[in-house]
Amino acid sequence: MLFNCCVSLKMTEKAIEKLNKKHLLIIGGTNVQRQKLIDEIIKGFNCESFRFPKQMRIIDDYIDFVRKEKLYQPWYSKKGKFGANQVLDFHRDWISENNFLVVMEEFQEMEQIWKMDLLKSYIDQIKNRKKGEKTIRLIISQENENGLIDDLSTEFYGNEKDRRTPIQIIKGSIELVEIE
Repeated sequence: MLFNCCVSLKMTEKAIEKLNKKHLLIIGGTNVQRQKLIDEIIKGFNCESFRFPKQMRIIDDYIDFVRKEKLYQPWYSKKGKFGANQVLDFHRDWISENNFLVVMEEFQEMEQIWKMDLLKSYIDQIKNRKKGEKTIRLIISQENENGLIDDLSTEFYGNEKDRRTPIQIIKGSIELVEIE
């Protein structure tokens, strides 16, 4: 689903309404317009939020922020620091157990393999939730869609119980918001 608009109160309200059901992919406009829309959505969305640093390029940037903000809960103790793979595993559990708003701005810079991996973790939460169940929400911003929806659908594997195609699952999980 896609809706077009310039940044306005109406657009913000519509985006918040969609965010209650889906993740948002905000594209178009300028970097400043995308940032302004995200600021307004965060103000109007009644949920604690975590805003990752803009233009993360490598998975280490993501993991550093997860460590700094403690966006993971280890299920065992260890002397010293947990490794990157351990933190990612703990973080995936954190994603499935929490009801926060996560924002990743200018995400087009992230390494493709990790971008797909991270987004699949967030999409699984929307895809598998029951009606009315609160779950984590994600806002991604990029200059343009740049084939992200199609890339996700080719990377996404449903299970045998799914009656929907991968593209239907992705489009049912992510709302495309285009700023003109």
